[in-house]
Amino acid sequence: MLKEAAGVGGALLLTPLGVPIALHGIAGILVGGAGLFVVDAVLKQAEDIMQKPETQSGMPESEDRDIPD
Repeated sequence: MLKEAAGVGGALLLTPLGVPIALHGIAGILVGGAGLFVVDAVLKQAEDIMQKPETQSGMPESEDRDIPD
């Protein structure tokens, strides 16, 4: 039983959220959650940029562009 408790405690302490929670309690939960929120927003923005098609000039293409005749 002691080995299991040590394993769970070690797994909690070695995670990115485990250290702030163990050291700072509720404040650590808030800071860790805010950090994950920021990382998620940055990754979503990078994913959106990578999925947009680009022209040869490096500018994203406009899908609803009107070309005069």
